[in-house]
Amino acid sequence: MRNSFAQLAVATAATLGLAFNAAAATVTEDYSFALGGFIDINGSPALPSPVNQITGSFTVTFDPTLNYDNDTADVSLHSLTGVTVDSPIGFSYDAGSHTFFLGGTANDSDFVVVGTNDFVLTYNLTDLSNPMFIGCDTTGFLCGASTGNAAYDTSGFTTTGNDSLWFIAAAESNPNGTTVPEPATGALVLVAGLGMALARRRSRR
Repeated sequence: MRNSFAQLAVATAATLGLAFNAAAATVTEDYSFALGGFIDINGSPALPSPVNQITGSFTVTFDPTLNYDNDTADVSLHSLTGVTVDSPIGFSYDAGSHTFFLGGTANDSDFVVVGTNDFVLTYNLTDLSNPMFIGCDTTGFLCGASTGNAAYDTSGFTTTGNDSLWFIAAAESNPNGTTVPEPATGALVLVAGLGMALARRRSRR
């Protein structure tokens, strides 16, 4: 009888410990993003993107040691501009690879289907405070003709009425929400800055 009680006590303590650890592992994170430089990786012929930039922000509460699939209850979308999504936004997460997906749940939040109004954002959350986009050169991810191309990342969108899927250019996107100037805009800013610097040097003479 004593042995049975001791075993029960140990089992109960272990269960409580697991419950405590699970609760302690839950985190709440705020993320924002700016996406640009879209390329059609699927259309034939490839179509130009109907938008120049997509921005958004959201809060997610999850346990990074667990897997999630199409969870809409633990994510709050604060903003999403530049894209239309016809289904509720949810997230999926793979604890083994630290891969996080945010997107419409009609086709699964980790997947987009051409010919629909859909969106997917992919993060590597190995470091929760420093989300990183996942490149088209990442093993296991397909980007059509751009598979293996580190210049593009596996976040993007689809629209109705075509077979296009637009993914983002790494150089024109930011996983932390800061807007990245388009190349032409960046060049103009650089030229303007150089002009101001030369003007200052001349005025000092």
